[in-house]
Amino acid sequence: MCKCYKYGTWFLLSLALLLMLVGFASASTETFEEYAKDSHFITNKGTFTDTIDQEWRNTINNCCTSLPDSYSYYRFDKAIRTFACSEFIIVELKSEYKGEINDSRIDKLYQKIEAHCEENTGLSEVPVVFMWAEDEEYLNFEYDPDAFEKAKNSSGFVASMGHVPVFADEDEWLEWSEKVHKARHVFELESHFASQDGPLLSFGFKKYSGYIEVGVNKETPDKVNDSSLNEIYQIIDEHFDDAGISDIPVVFVWDLPAQTEEALLEEIPPTEEESSQSIEESIDNESAENEEESSQTTPGFTSIMLILCLLILCRFTK
Repeated sequence: MCKCYKYGTWFLLSLALLLMLVGFASASTETFEEYAKDSHFITNKGTFTDTIDQEWRNTINNCCTSLPDSYSYYRFDKAIRTFACSEFIIVELKSEYKGEINDSRIDKLYQKIEAHCEENTGLSEVPVVFMWAEDEEYLNFEYDPDAFEKAKNSSGFVASMGHVPVFADEDEWLEWSEKVHKARHVFELESHFASQDGPLLSFGFKKYSGYIEVGVNKETPDKVNDSSLNEIYQIIDEHFDDAGISDIPVVFVWDLPAQTEEALLEEIPPTEEESSQSIEESIDNESAENEEESSQTTPGFTSIMLILCLLILCRFTK
C-alpha cells in the first residue's frame, strides 16, 4: 500500500512538472492568440517558437532593445508609433496611416526589422506582431518652421542664436532632428549649470520647433548677460559642429529652479516633444509589464504552487 502510494506520489509530481513545462512552452502561443483576437491586430510575420526558455527571452530582449528610439523610427517606416517586447516583437503603427498600409509595406518593414535583429543578435525569422496603436488621444504635432521666430515674442524670451535650416522635405527634417538628438548630451556645459554656481537650469531639444531651448535662472539675472550667453552658445555650437551640425539654433528662456519634484510637475507642463515621448514611454512600459505578467508570471506561479501543494500533502500523509 505504501509502495503504491509512493509511486502514485511520484507520478503526480511528474505530472505537475510536465504541466509546468507545458505552461511555460504554451505561454508564447497563448499571448500571441490574445493579440490575434484584438481588434487592432493587423498581421504577424516570422517564426513563433513553441518552447520558451531564458535563452529565447534573452535573444528577443536583445533584439528589441537594439531597435532605435523614436527619433529613428522613420528609417524603418514613418508609420511606426512604437516597438514593444514580449516573447516576440510588437510593432504598433499609427492609426492615421490606415489608408496607406498594405501587405507590401508590411513586408518591407518586416524585412528591415529582421535584417536589424539578424545583424545585432543573429536571430533570423524574428517573430513580429503588427498592431494598430490606440493613439486617438495622442498629442499630434507637426513641424512648425516659424517656431524659432515666434519664440522671440514669448514672455520668457531672453535671446536667440543660430539659425533653423530650411528643409527641402520632411525626410530632411527628420534626418536633421535625428542628428541633433544623437548629439544632445553636451557634457561641456556641466560647469555652467546652477549646481555649479552657473546660470543654466535646463537644456532640451524641441523637435517640432526645430531648436534647442536653454533655461537660465530668473533668480540670478546678474549671471545672465551677453558675455555668459555667448560663452554658453559657443560651447553648444562647437559641440554640434563636431557632430556635423553647423549654426545650431538655440533659444534662451527664463526658468525657475524647482523646489520639489511635485512642484516641478505642477508648475512646468511638458513641452511638445516631452509630452509625446512621456506618453509613449508610459504606454510602452505599461504594455510590457502587462505582457510579462500574462505570459510569464501566471503559468509559473500556478504550476509551482501545484508542486508545493503535492509535496506538503505527501509529507503529511506519511
